[in-house]
Amino acid sequence: MGSFLTGFALPLLLLTASLLNWSLISHVDLIAFLLIQYTAPKIGFRFRRKYLLLWPVIIFSLLVFLSQVAYLVIWAVGGYKQSVGDAWWLKLIGFMIIQSWRSPTVIYFLVTQLLVLVVALLDIHVNRFGLVPWRYTCWGHFLTVVEQLGSHLKVASCLLLPAIQLVVGISHPSWISLPFFIGSCIGLVDWSLTSNFLGLFRLWKALQFYAGFSIFMLYVYQLPIEFSSMLQWIADFVGLFKICSTSEWTEICSSVSLVLFYIMVCTSFITIRLILFKDFS
Repeated sequence: MGSFLTGFALPLLLLTASLLNWSLISHVDLIAFLLIQYTAPKIGFRFRRKYLLLWPVIIFSLLVFLSQVAYLVIWAVGGYKQSVGDAWWLKLIGFMIIQSWRSPTVIYFLVTQLLVLVVALLDIHVNRFGLVPWRYTCWGHFLTVVEQLGSHLKVASCLLLPAIQLVVGISHPSWISLPFFIGSCIGLVDWSLTSNFLGLFRLWKALQFYAGFSIFMLYVYQLPIEFSSMLQWIADFVGLFKICSTSEWTEICSSVSLVLFYIMVCTSFITIRLILFKDFS
């Protein structure tokens, strides 16, 4: 159950929270998502390093939940007069109000943060005390099936990873996506010369770090900050772009495939490493 919570449920909730609102608070959720995805598959993560990462997530989620609820109460008591646009720094931090009951983003955000808190606490409880009585229940059988399915998905992701890497490199051509394209070309040349499919994974470690850095920088560019003309020119030159309802399909495809590539390469960490060590050592 611990692998299901840390490897799937918690990263998914953190990613959802980060995408609900472009802000500094959500940016911290994104950083937590990147760290958990990077660290969770590694051997030894289930011990001390796991607690060192989960407890800050729990404390931060609790503080965010309480502060956002307090802000909503203050806003409601003030007669629904204050808007986020009146104070740009509130919007930058991430405080939201209920602008429409048809799509209350702040409610979705609060629910997601609360679920992050619950899942992280449950994960710590499972690893410390265990949940043996659940092993023979329907939930236990469900987790067993999910973990078995996850092992098969890891192998499938290894096979799909080179294709996703190529999509990242060519969907939105830019200086940022160029390393992914170069890595794909090197892998394809290696594959053609050696007839070994595993040559496509030679640069996976460097691209894993670079993908995390690219996601980090792309999210920073989404923050509600007025960048100077020089910074905007540099961002456009390297290939950063704003994600909105009017974004081109190539930009959406590039951002989605970038996140998917990072998730897949982190999830397949042990599988890829064992295969490469066996074949290239």
